[in-house]
Amino acid sequence: MAKIAREIFLLFFTCSLLFGSTDYLKELQEYDKAIVTANQDELLRVHHSLKSIYIHSIVTHDDVLKKEVLQRLVQSSKELNFDKEHYEKELETLLKVEKKSPIPKKEQKKEERTLVPKEEKTEPIKKVQNSSSSTSNLLQHLLLKEDMLYLEFDKALETKEIKYFVLKSKTSLKEVYDIKGQLPRKYDFKAPNGLKKLRLAQFDKDTIRVVLERENPLEKSSKKISDKQIRIYFNASKEEKKVSDDVVKPKLYTQIKSQKTIVIDAGHGGKDGGAVGYKGKIEKVAVLSIALATGKELKKRGYKVYYTRAKDIFIQLRDRTKFANDKDADIFLSIHANAAAQKSQYLSHKGLETYFLSPARSQRSKNIAALENKSDIAEMDYFSKQTFLNVFNREKIIAANKLALDVQQGMLNSLRKSYKVTDGGVREAPFWVLVGAQMPSILIEVGYITNPTEAMRMFNVNFQHKIANGIADGIDSYFLKNN
Repeated sequence: MAKIAREIFLLFFTCSLLFGSTDYLKELQEYDKAIVTANQDELLRVHHSLKSIYIHSIVTHDDVLKKEVLQRLVQSSKELNFDKEHYEKELETLLKVEKKSPIPKKEQKKEERTLVPKEEKTEPIKKVQNSSSSTSNLLQHLLLKEDMLYLEFDKALETKEIKYFVLKSKTSLKEVYDIKGQLPRKYDFKAPNGLKKLRLAQFDKDTIRVVLERENPLEKSSKKISDKQIRIYFNASKEEKKVSDDVVKPKLYTQIKSQKTIVIDAGHGGKDGGAVGYKGKIEKVAVLSIALATGKELKKRGYKVYYTRAKDIFIQLRDRTKFANDKDADIFLSIHANAAAQKSQYLSHKGLETYFLSPARSQRSKNIAALENKSDIAEMDYFSKQTFLNVFNREKIIAANKLALDVQQGMLNSLRKSYKVTDGGVREAPFWVLVGAQMPSILIEVGYITNPTEAMRMFNVNFQHKIANGIADGIDSYFLKNN
């Protein structure tokens, strides 16, 4: 009886971790009680569930949960004779950070406290429609010249998003520009003539700070804003020179793109038509058109692109990721269309969704994955349970999660200029087509083919072009942030 009760608890614990329980700390405490009597098979099952929670703690930046789950992973790894060194090192680092005392706020604000920041008047600029205030304005291009600093973002800048103030001391004068935005990486500059120092850094998660430090207090900078661009001229008294588009587009990012390989997988194909939707429309046809449009757009932007299929042929699941691995791809992108399970849901179920590979965290994600997975049921035997669980390594899941977030936002930004689109969000699910990919891989559901409105859009050339642009924008953003 005790054995049956223990097995029921462990099954409940595993399912609650995989399918959406949010009270993780409470579940971990219950785990402590059961771990003493668990056999090897039960412990292995729970160990992999703990790995899923560990990934969740990283993505959500929950250090409290991370510490608790790392302690359990060290213990379960030890019991299972697995390598526990990585978990032990991370736990040790986490505990060291906790012991460090915070830097006194008085010292951090010492210089700023004596000064009154002021906002400088700027010329009015054009505003971007449908821009999302919840996402950061990412720096796309940067150019430093002897007389000015040029910055270009992925969205238009508003006057209120740029603050200007001056910090004075006995030995120097600092001009500070706080710009609402996000840097893709760190920058180090050699100060141009006339400046003692020039610094560009991420001041907080939403603010880029530019600091011009000079010895001559009589000199002053000026700025010009135009849509997505801002030019900061180091000496306002000198004539401002116009910068052509050819000059301000650095060659570096173009070179980065040309070194990146993307494999695009149009779902289903051949004997596997995928979902059948409104007025008999077939998934395999719509997703192939969108995949080809996406590849065309990515090629225009300088990427190297390959397709798992460029025509109506059947390809087994494992051969899709094998193709991406053989091409040494940097991204694997699988494109599908969703479908409602019941006729009563045809109108209510709608929206764009992007998935990355992970144990399903909700019954809904599990059901959608099952719908796509059934296309090649023979593959289920090929991927053993142990192989499936072992693909969830920390680095790949985090990278895929970041890619999914950028692509989802890119699609929404692009499509909402012309269409009313529902954001289905970024989700985790165990899609077999993504198993085995050795690079960040995501699966996009471009809408519900059972929904009349969305089904008609999928076969519309304008919609296909818009969503292809959005996917490409998301990939651009991902590489800018993570190259």
